[in-house]
Amino acid sequence: MTRDVLVSVKGLHVMEEEAEDEVEMISAGKYYCRAGKHYILYDELVEGTKELIKNCIKIQDGRMELQKKGPLRTEMVFEKDKKNTSWYFTPYGNMMAGIDVKEMKVSESSDMIEVNVDYSLEMNYEHIADCSITVKVIAKESGLFRLK
Repeated sequence: MTRDVLVSVKGLHVMEEEAEDEVEMISAGKYYCRAGKHYILYDELVEGTKELIKNCIKIQDGRMELQKKGPLRTEMVFEKDKKNTSWYFTPYGNMMAGIDVKEMKVSESSDMIEVNVDYSLEMNYEHIADCSITVKVIAKESGLFRLK
């Protein structure tokens, strides 16, 4: 995998009222691997703000960590059959986020890493949605990246 990558993060939230909310973010990023752990760094601009959110994804041994720094701050951990909680800090207030991973699949090749996670999301100890997230990290020069 090259240092310069394209990062796609696609999320789907299915609320209890059966409303679906799908969001995809695509950004240029940096990749490196140390001691068997994959690191993906990228910036994100959230609607309604002019400040950048600095993101770092760490992937190793069926575990994915997402760290956000900026106007939104959190450290979320995704592990199969485990429930992890963390604070989610926003300009509008803070919330306790609970992530209970049902399924997680990580696939790697020389030009791409893909992580698919199905999980239940809680905010302040209340079930909010059943969710899925797909993270694709593609070597910029691979020619594999396509916008649909």
